[in-house]
Amino acid sequence: MQFLAFENDTGIVDTTFFPVTYRRFCLMLDRYLLEGKVEADWGAVTLTVNRAWEMARLSCRVNGIAV
Repeated sequence: MQFLAFENDTGIVDTTFFPVTYRRFCLMLDRYLLEGKVEADWGAVTLTVNRAWEMARLSCRVNGIAV
């Protein structure tokens, strides 16, 4: 397992990657949107990552229009 922290303007998120997921995404973590299970234990919030999407491939739609 790997434990990584991600930080942005709103704060820090601690993440847990199990071996298969880490091997799949470790070289691309700076450009991905992460999905997983959020857990709070002993005052610490962590994200156990299950999937990741490359940010360049995502599109945002506002009123049905891609932006």
